[in-house]
Amino acid sequence: MKTAQLNALSTAFLLTFAIPVMATTVTPAALWQEIQTLEKAHATMPQSTPFQVGSRTVDPLTTDLANAPAIRNIEAAGDILKVRRYEDGSLLIKENYNLQKQLVGVTAMLKAPGFDAGDRNWIMAAYQPSGKVIAFGKVGSCIACHALVRQQDFVFAPPPQQLLPVTTWKAFFPKQEMNPEYLTLLKKYPGQVVQ
Repeated sequence: MKTAQLNALSTAFLLTFAIPVMATTVTPAALWQEIQTLEKAHATMPQSTPFQVGSRTVDPLTTDLANAPAIRNIEAAGDILKVRRYEDGSLLIKENYNLQKQLVGVTAMLKAPGFDAGDRNWIMAAYQPSGKVIAFGKVGSCIACHALVRQQDFVFAPPPQQLLPVTTWKAFFPKQEMNPEYLTLLKKYPGQVVQ
């Protein structure tokens, strides 16, 4: 999708949330609508690919999406790893798929000014494929993991650019199994493991 098209989508998104985006105006339902808009537009995040390797066996394939503000920040920095602050209204989405490429869950991060300055104002959200809310707001487990890349404004680069070490991964997902393909990436790209 072209940046101009994403800018139009982003403008519609910001109007939905009344410029500027205020945390008090963002609802799980409104965020889900914006997620669906980006999904329909196939707004793949720069440096991401559809159905890339995910870390868990329950969702071994993932696709990262981003709206126009987030894409502008990535393009201006020249690399996801170089973005230090995403602008207000930035939305990053991870679609999680099973091996049959069926959507099994969606997670999202929305930068909303005034939401939670200590955690860079990110609203974290998780949804079932139907849009049913699993988590929304200041989600401690999401923040704790994403704080590992605080220097990148809490945003992980897609694999294999950035990978979680096994010990950290197991701390966050103790009851789940790791995707064997992700383990292969860890061995193949040891320099990409988050320290």
